[in-house]
Amino acid sequence: MVLSPSGELWCEDERRSATLLDAQHPLNGLDYVEYRRDRNAPAGRQFWLEATFLKPAPALDASEATILGGVRSVGLRVVTVEPDAANPLRLLLFLDAEGDFSTYVLALEHGDLDPERSEARFGFKAGCPTEFDCRAVDLCVPDPLDEPDLDYLAKDYQSFRRLFLDLIAVRNPDWTERLPADFSVALVEMLAYVGDYLSYLQDAGPATESFFEICLHRVSMQRHARLIDYTMHDGRNAATFVQFDLEPAPDPTPRVVPAGTRLVTRIARPLIGATGAPGTVLPADADFDGDPALEGASVFETSALIATTSAHNLLMVHTFADVDCCLAKGTREAFLYGLDGDAIYRPAFAEGDYLLIEEARSPTTGAEADADPRHRHVVRLDAVEATDDPVFSDRLTGGELTARLDPLTQDPLPLQRVRWRVEDALPFAVCLSNETAQAGLVRNVSVVRGNVAPADHGRTVRRDGLTVEPGTGRWPLATLRLPDAGLTRHSGPFDPALSADGRPVTARHALDAPPRAAAPAIHLRAILTSAARRFWTPVPHLGDSGAYDRHFVAETDGDGSTTLRFGDDIHGRAPLNVESVTAFYRIGSGRRGNLSAGALVHAVAPDLAFWADPGVATGPVSLDPGDPGANVAFAEIARVRQPLPATGGTDPETIEAVRALAPEEVKAIQFRAVTAGDWREMALRHPGVASAKARFRWVGSWHCVFVAIHPVDTGNLVALPGGGVRLADDFAAEIRAHLVKFKLAGTDLAVRAAQYVPLEIGIRLCIEPGHYRGQVLQAVHEALSNRVRPDGSTGLFYLPAQDFGADVYLSRLYAAVEAVDGVESAEVLVFKRYWELPGDALDRGRIELGDFEIARLDNDPNFPEFGVLRLSAVGGA
Repeated sequence: MVLSPSGELWCEDERRSATLLDAQHPLNGLDYVEYRRDRNAPAGRQFWLEATFLKPAPALDASEATILGGVRSVGLRVVTVEPDAANPLRLLLFLDAEGDFSTYVLALEHGDLDPERSEARFGFKAGCPTEFDCRAVDLCVPDPLDEPDLDYLAKDYQSFRRLFLDLIAVRNPDWTERLPADFSVALVEMLAYVGDYLSYLQDAGPATESFFEICLHRVSMQRHARLIDYTMHDGRNAATFVQFDLEPAPDPTPRVVPAGTRLVTRIARPLIGATGAPGTVLPADADFDGDPALEGASVFETSALIATTSAHNLLMVHTFADVDCCLAKGTREAFLYGLDGDAIYRPAFAEGDYLLIEEARSPTTGAEADADPRHRHVVRLDAVEATDDPVFSDRLTGGELTARLDPLTQDPLPLQRVRWRVEDALPFAVCLSNETAQAGLVRNVSVVRGNVAPADHGRTVRRDGLTVEPGTGRWPLATLRLPDAGLTRHSGPFDPALSADGRPVTARHALDAPPRAAAPAIHLRAILTSAARRFWTPVPHLGDSGAYDRHFVAETDGDGSTTLRFGDDIHGRAPLNVESVTAFYRIGSGRRGNLSAGALVHAVAPDLAFWADPGVATGPVSLDPGDPGANVAFAEIARVRQPLPATGGTDPETIEAVRALAPEEVKAIQFRAVTAGDWREMALRHPGVASAKARFRWVGSWHCVFVAIHPVDTGNLVALPGGGVRLADDFAAEIRAHLVKFKLAGTDLAVRAAQYVPLEIGIRLCIEPGHYRGQVLQAVHEALSNRVRPDGSTGLFYLPAQDFGADVYLSRLYAAVEAVDGVESAEVLVFKRYWELPGDALDRGRIELGDFEIARLDNDPNFPEFGVLRLSAVGGA
């Protein structure tokens, strides 16, 4: 069995030990470990661990015990192992040395031990005086309240009116009317629009569209903006995830949902030729252009092929028989199993699959109707591993896990350990089970579902017999105007890989590209006069296209119509000797695709004839364009679910916005560093830099700019003896490569770490009556820590939030301490740099820092050279 000691599964009530205590159960378990020492004992017997087991201790050898962990003291070894004559449940493990303040793990390897209970945490400094509660902190904290920014000072009519108008503007940006609706207002605006358009036709001509300041067409503005290196975007489609519940397959042929499968919002009317409302799966020949029942329906399409199975409809998260459990915020792994009646089976996920983790029932009432829809999260797997739990069998008894008492006749509980990407780490705590007075023990509060696919807004259409207009006169470039408006712009490559029949081969997984990076969803299949078939694909511009590249640019005007502009045989190949063109493109984009959760309920069966070329004879077509020989079938879909709202849909950028932003962006974004401020700005463009400081120095023969870097991740700092630090080699090389492109000739560049100043602070607190002293001390410790707390807030000395030359003010220290509930008063007794004698900083109320210095207070007893915080308290309980 493979288990994770990461501690990400946090359970209030652990019941696994009770199962192991059964005298008939063949496995034993490690209960707890305590540390003892005797300085007067002979060498080799001065330090020992007392390991207590659930049952009589097994016979262990020193080679079967390993000490893991440690920061300053590592590599501790077990010298000898002896039974405890006074307690048959205990073993004495003598060590060669004593550890530091960090947490260690005793790991035992023995065939009679439960692998999950073969390790125990302990500390060498547990006997040191402390006011903190040693009990583990509950990691499953409630989500912080998310509410809009409101003016709580509103008191009269005018201020409340402004408050409501601002809120409506946030909720509905298109609503700009501020007067009562009136027919005359609408009539005047309509007449004004018509008159303005007529006047434009009279005097526009080439003169108006030739100038950035007065042009009125989107295409003209796009070209003007590109000349000053500004990309005017055409919007982007919305994206979401869909989950399929499947019926069991009637035969062993693998079932898939191919890329491009259409997903439709609810259809309440019968389709043409039908008598009742359609089912979950619509027929492949559904006519979205001519069927009244499909008019106005929003269509999404899957962006990647997924393998499916009914065994992944519903899966459970294994809690190892413990209750009151949750997956903490930031978790990246889980152990899964499925149920077929009372039989337990192992899922068969693969790397790259998507999973939906959702709250299936309320943790307080146990009702499915009370489940919080906000507690849904989709992850993509980057590692899977088959494992099992030897404590339990592979069958349920009365709906409960069954202890595996006879390993010879009972198989272990099969599990699959899944791990997902860092960027998919849980954004909230996922409750797995909960026990309340109202509902009792609520199991399987949250579940996992497979058969999940990414999808985005837009419907693929095919238009045959299109004609390329040759260039003439002042416009020598060939063009083609699409018959449909609203060309989709999606997250994907501009020049996609295509199969022989024209289907996109590359799956699209990253569907959150910014609008300026969105690509037009279109490609062309041209039939030449020689009967040859050639494909043309889109590019952002033809400037980088060679003479033989079959590229075009898709330009969308203000009315949504799109014109394709081809090359001139210098930049992009011209479409010469083209007999006819078939265009495959998607329509549907912008904010209209931002659907609420649950909107997509239908799937459309794939139509492979959609891509067929009448002039080319082909054999059977596979649903997988990347593997034409694959023997797969379309999934038996019973239900389509959209667990999350579709987001990211953005309307095209307006001409007015470009006219206001483009000139300023040219000035705002520079690509050279001249002054020290420029170097700081360029360094801050790197996502791994929290702050930077630069200074020029004459080094004897030339000028050198020294750039001090304060990284976001402290893992990019390497500790040096005496409290100094330097940048990690790979990170320093990355920063230098990022900065060197902004360097001017004649200037050298040196990248250094910031100078971190450790602080020593001592505070005496007075605790209010009715508050526990230990709890208040711990809360103050967290408020002044350098960590991110479970609720997402940071401590006062959170290192990435510190800046160069930012003096440490005593007033901020008092404010942070006195904001903690239970603190009646506080007095700072020590306020200085760690390595220096007390000066006048406490009297002056601040510790002054140099230009390249950053305050640091880690309060790690293993590394006091990185700052020390000492708290004492009186009063309280």
